[in-house]
Amino acid sequence: MDLIKYEKKYWDEGFQKIVGIDEAGRGPLAGPVVAASVILKPYEIIEGVKDSKKLSSKKRRDLFNQIYEKALSVGVGIVDEDIIDEINILKATFLAMKKSLGNLNLKPDKVLIDGPYSDITIYPTDYIVNGDNISQSIAAASIIAKVTRDEIMYEYDKIFPDYKFINHKGYGTKYHIEQLELKKSTPIHRRSFKIVKNNMPNYDFYLNKKNGFKKLAHQIVGVKYIKKHFAIVEQNIGISGNNINYCFIDSNNNYKFVMIRDNSSKDIIKEDIKNLLQDYLNQNNIENNYTIDVISLKFIKGKKPILKIV
Repeated sequence: MDLIKYEKKYWDEGFQKIVGIDEAGRGPLAGPVVAASVILKPYEIIEGVKDSKKLSSKKRRDLFNQIYEKALSVGVGIVDEDIIDEINILKATFLAMKKSLGNLNLKPDKVLIDGPYSDITIYPTDYIVNGDNISQSIAAASIIAKVTRDEIMYEYDKIFPDYKFINHKGYGTKYHIEQLELKKSTPIHRRSFKIVKNNMPNYDFYLNKKNGFKKLAHQIVGVKYIKKHFAIVEQNIGISGNNINYCFIDSNNNYKFVMIRDNSSKDIIKEDIKNLLQDYLNQNNIENNYTIDVISLKFIKGKKPILKIV
């Protein structure tokens, strides 16, 4: 099969920057929807690129790296579960697509989208049903979107290990639904799904659970930083009787240490944490490339949690 048939038509007409767009994560019960836009070099074929669903995770990761190395431009758009619930999954998918276009560093001449329609009007657009099987640009976008979303779900799995997001990526498997019914939904579940809405925990659920609000605070803060594109290095670092909730790292290898204040640490300040961390920093060869956040989180019945960086 000629996977650049559609692109070739436009390249031959003089269009140089053809962008393929695809998404991952429309159907899961939890986590974001992710879209990617990819502009490949004219007439170049990247061996092995095809619909991401037909590739092993190892092959997807290898192609993910190749696409970033060889593409003229790659853009990614992420829309989280709270926005999905607010505007619906279809609109959220189109929003993710537009975000991915906006994150390209080149202005495309032509857009190829997997599917029958969208609300993208800013560029000339063609819609290709089953496009991730018959267009290399769209297939490349499907790989970028899928791997990006999987990596986000890997991070969430560290915060919510009981749900095993690392295995099902938030889709409604038998195990996932069983955990929902047993342990209730998490802050990353999509409330627009009936199974989630019927299993939402309330204030009394956490009140009656051992360390319920403490665990919830830890989860909410972890989700907040993952949405800021941090990855978790370590959790619950115990130092001199104090608990540093998180050590994160970003794509530039900058570290972020986060401590959530509770009654036993309500008077602690950043300078105290810096002193506590000295041995940890030395052992892990962390020099000046780190910052510290101290967070307070207040829960009031009937209201959203109040989070402050102090």
